[in-house]
Amino acid sequence: MGYLISPKFYTIAWICCSTFLFGSVAIGETQNRTIKLGVVDLNDITRKSLMSKDIARQIDSKRKAFRDEIKNEEEKLRADNDELQKQRVLLSPEALQDKFRALQQRQTALQRKVQQRNQEFIRLRSFATREFEKERAKAVMDVTKKHKFTLVIRQREVVVRADFLDITGLVLETLNKRKSKFNISDDLAKSGK
Repeated sequence: MGYLISPKFYTIAWICCSTFLFGSVAIGETQNRTIKLGVVDLNDITRKSLMSKDIARQIDSKRKAFRDEIKNEEEKLRADNDELQKQRVLLSPEALQDKFRALQQRQTALQRKVQQRNQEFIRLRSFATREFEKERAKAVMDVTKKHKFTLVIRQREVVVRADFLDITGLVLETLNKRKSKFNISDDLAKSGK
């Protein structure tokens, strides 16, 4: 029975071995180098950071407002359709056809608006995610420099680790101090950034 070992394991093992074995050779035999290693859980930071929670709150608020707006427009279209059905016997066939055509155009315009707004939400989410990831990377770099880490690895790349290697809390604290809020502009989604 053979065991299957992930290619990620081999990559990480190679990096660690290379660093430990050849790190001092590249500098010179006279200097001793110590390696300070940290492991960070980026997903945990994303879930717990104040900035990401603020982004999610704002996007949910915008999405709810849009849903309410669409719901009102759909109800108005339904009411207009019901009214048109009642007037069916009173109107001439040409007038009835014109009113149905106008109603159909309004329904098509609403569908286009929904599709356009969904695209805006996708762009908005992408932009906010990129900005969050930039701030998160800056926080990781700040912690790395402040605590003089030589190597920081993502948690998802690590199979087993000791608890003292986890720097997620330090990075989260730094990120929350750096940026706890993020303002999503109403014009941002429409501008296509």
